[in-house]
Amino acid sequence: MRLGGYTKLTLQDFPDRVAAICFTLGCQLRCPYCHNADLVLSDGQHRSAEGEALTRTFLSYLRQRKTQLDGVVVSGGEPLLQQDILRFLHEIKDMGLAVKLDTNGLLPSKLRDLIQQDLVDYVAMDYKNCRRDLAATVGLDPSDDRGTADSYYNNWWASLTCLRENKVPYEIRTTVVRELHPPDALRHMAASIGESPKHCERWFLQPFVRNGPVMCDGLQNETNLSAYTDEEMQTIRMELLTQAPGIQCR
Repeated sequence: MRLGGYTKLTLQDFPDRVAAICFTLGCQLRCPYCHNADLVLSDGQHRSAEGEALTRTFLSYLRQRKTQLDGVVVSGGEPLLQQDILRFLHEIKDMGLAVKLDTNGLLPSKLRDLIQQDLVDYVAMDYKNCRRDLAATVGLDPSDDRGTADSYYNNWWASLTCLRENKVPYEIRTTVVRELHPPDALRHMAASIGESPKHCERWFLQPFVRNGPVMCDGLQNETNLSAYTDEEMQTIRMELLTQAPGIQCR
């Protein structure tokens, strides 16, 4: 298990829980608006050894504070890429702590394994974009990677189906970037999930905020990214509400 960092206390990332949060190394995606490029791009041998040492430190911290904490948020990067994620979550659960998983949803079989083994208590899954506009949103070349984008979307949909078929509480969340999520794309997104078998499936829209370097900075085809205003976000929410009654803005 390779961690890139952790925060000892968070009151915002795990609903109704006092939690610690850890961040795993590595991700399949290269979303241009991602603030965690250092985690996503860290695959080197030296960083791997550092990450394993940090995991041991984090688990030691949890053992010392398990009576003060209610849970642990496992975020990334993409946690399900970690080969020993099962063992890691077993260790956390054995301490009596609840687990919230943040995932991009591209590894549905691993997600299903965790749910079936009762290793997660809450899942927050990214909803990057509609099928049509997914490629650019996750850092693929739309002209060359149609097959890859379709595969990503199909895997994501399998993960959503898994969540819908099980009892683990979950939410869907979208970081909304003006240049990547025009109103038409958001309408497509709402339509695709609008017939959920679960009433008022929670879908959170959170505006892109540039509070530091992001993945696309420094690239030759650097993209200017911006956010909708709060008023525009509320207008979008009201428009999509009839198709996705569980939609909320953060």
